[in-house]
Amino acid sequence: MSKGANKRKPNTISAWKNEKEKYITYDIAKKKSGIGKKIVNYIFQHQIELPLKIISAIILSYLVNPTPQNPFSKFLFLSYPVQKNPSDEVLYGKGYWDIAYIVFWILVLTFVREFTMQHLLKPFAIYAGIKAKSSTRFMEQGYIFIYCLISTSVGAYIMRQSPYWYFNTKYFWIDYPHFLISPLVKNYYLIQFGFWFQQITVLLLKIEKPRKDFVEMAAHHVITCLLIGGSYLSNFTRTGNAVFVTMDFTDIWLSFAKCLKYLELPSVITDMMFVVFMITWVYTRHYLYGLIIWSTYAESCLPENNKCIWDPLNGYWLTRWSKYIILFGLVLLQILMIYWFLLILRVAWRVITGKNAEDTRSDSEE
Repeated sequence: MSKGANKRKPNTISAWKNEKEKYITYDIAKKKSGIGKKIVNYIFQHQIELPLKIISAIILSYLVNPTPQNPFSKFLFLSYPVQKNPSDEVLYGKGYWDIAYIVFWILVLTFVREFTMQHLLKPFAIYAGIKAKSSTRFMEQGYIFIYCLISTSVGAYIMRQSPYWYFNTKYFWIDYPHFLISPLVKNYYLIQFGFWFQQITVLLLKIEKPRKDFVEMAAHHVITCLLIGGSYLSNFTRTGNAVFVTMDFTDIWLSFAKCLKYLELPSVITDMMFVVFMITWVYTRHYLYGLIIWSTYAESCLPENNKCIWDPLNGYWLTRWSKYIILFGLVLLQILMIYWFLLILRVAWRVITGKNAEDTRSDSEE
């Protein structure tokens, strides 16, 4: 190995530390004051230790009395099991204790995110010689890539085992309400809820550097959480599963394309990956997601599909007027997707005109 190569890694480490310290000092501490500053800075600097301590306390509190009657069991295990006959599969209903399970997974995902970034992706970024200013972004996008790869695989598996595969949309509504769900579906839904709520925390506490589209991204996360919570409460989990898959699948390619960009590979590779990402975006977030919107409007209240009555106590939340509440959230999300697609087209124009693909939402540090 040459002398230049030997010098590369320590320089990268030093530069990365300086970049992170600069962000902590100027982008967070300067904008917070008093007790708020101390709390935010403590959370920022203890994203592994803090959730791990709380998780350990919950587990130890459960082990004192490891029974379903122990309230701490609600944080660790799914609540509301239903088994009509001993030979039947155990299914799950929904209730307030699900919030405890979501809170636990917010803590777990906070720990997993920072651990993955610091102990898996950071060493790789240093080894690859990624520039200091790009190192944090590389780790953030690398984590999103890993998470979305897993969530898309699980979501697609659930769809594959269901009658609404492959976007056989009428089965979103047939035999509604789908109140009882399998343990896999409930785990998938609540963990996804935890992930997106944790993403809101990351965004609002500015654990990640804000981009120019901070407001749009915050709106996206809030709308997503409202749709997840609303669809879960109202027994629209089939539709929710389909929405998750369309969104997460595209994020795999977006995050992967960005990671390749931060690795400073030849522009032809990053531009080709951008084209792949663009195709998947149009197909999943506009065509497939459009099918979900159309189905909600046209198929949800057909007499042959379900009763379409208002009876929340028995799980019926779907009527000819309430479906427009669902449509409102879905369309809002689509409007944000269209806004971001316009940004994608700007990048595409750069590629066509001979410039390499750049993220037009680049860091806004001023």
